[in-house]
Amino acid sequence: MNCKTRRWGTLATSFVLCFGAAKQAVAQWTAVSYGVAEYDTKQTLLLLAGVSATPKGMGLQPVLSLQAYTLGYDVGSSRTNVFSVRPAAGLGYNYNGGDIDGTIGYAFSNNKTSTGPVVSTDRGQGVDIAGEWDHWGTGGPMGYQALGSYNFGGKSFWGRGRVTTRVSQHGAASTRVGAEAAYLSGPGYSAWQPGGVFEWHAAGGQILGLAAGGKFANSGGNAIYFRIEGLLPLLR
Repeated sequence: MNCKTRRWGTLATSFVLCFGAAKQAVAQWTAVSYGVAEYDTKQTLLLLAGVSATPKGMGLQPVLSLQAYTLGYDVGSSRTNVFSVRPAAGLGYNYNGGDIDGTIGYAFSNNKTSTGPVVSTDRGQGVDIAGEWDHWGTGGPMGYQALGSYNFGGKSFWGRGRVTTRVSQHGAASTRVGAEAAYLSGPGYSAWQPGGVFEWHAAGGQILGLAAGGKFANSGGNAIYFRIEGLLPLLR
């Protein structure tokens, strides 16, 4: 009976130690989730969500990410639906006032074509590279962002630049307005997507953004887009 008691006590202690170590390891990481919903006047609908995690601290750090989207658009009298999932890993560099990172992953899709409407992501199935630069500064009003990705399977590129300025400040919360411009290209097509942006930044790190603008494709089919996007810290 004493042997059983000691054995269960040892198992319980081991579990507590392992749980404590795992909790401590998780506490050394920071993670954010994000989502995008975009709709245009050609009845194109994009729903995108993802999560990204990296260790805390300044300097060079590993990055892990997972992104998925569903896209629906009309082709003649029928409608095409595309679903894609992209796990990826890479490196990031955190500095005082911003960060930059790059990842390489693989996009799994139920539809391998890279043709279709202008949307806020690259298209196709296969190896995929992506990069991001965010600069929020150390107290100044200006903020900058550059995003880009390329899918080797679909030979599809998507990139976007954004500039915002702070228009109000309430403690740690603020509102910002600005402009953005995106460029998309693939086999036989290219397009520009300029627009205006409004962002609300909460004290807890949450961000809610609204955007609207035009889509101008070299093949015609121009449209007006509307977008809502958000960012939610998961680990801080």
